[in-house]
Amino acid sequence: MTLSNMETTLSKKSAFALSAKKKELIFDVITFVFIMLFVYTAASKFMAFDRFTKVLGKSPLLGHFNILLAYLIPITELILSGLLLINKTKRTGLFFSLLLMIVFTVYLVYMVNSGSTLPCLCGGVISSLSWTQHIFFNMIFIALAVFGLRLYKK
Repeated sequence: MTLSNMETTLSKKSAFALSAKKKELIFDVITFVFIMLFVYTAASKFMAFDRFTKVLGKSPLLGHFNILLAYLIPITELILSGLLLINKTKRTGLFFSLLLMIVFTVYLVYMVNSGSTLPCLCGGVISSLSWTQHIFFNMIFIALAVFGLRLYKK
């Protein structure tokens, strides 16, 4: 293969290359999925606030900060949802959503390894997941965030 042929081969677009329009659409779908997740879980936490606060208080890792976290977690989820709604802040919102999902996942791994029997605090239908199922659920969202951030390069 000559140098000219190599350059031609390297400069060709892959059959799987996405147009800018498709990348934008996929990115918007990913951010919308995060908005739905965060608004749903924040609303669930606020609607069952007393229970959420009590269960946080029983956590071996978070118990001393239960009141602060009971407000901070759903408010953070709503702030991230707001960032994900605004075009100028979508990428930043997705980056911080990724960080939040990583923190939640690390906490879940800790809970699994500690043998905790505390219920999930996410609210709604998501609360019915086991700790292990919840880790896999979060890993899907982590992968979505990473994929979305890779699509949205400036």
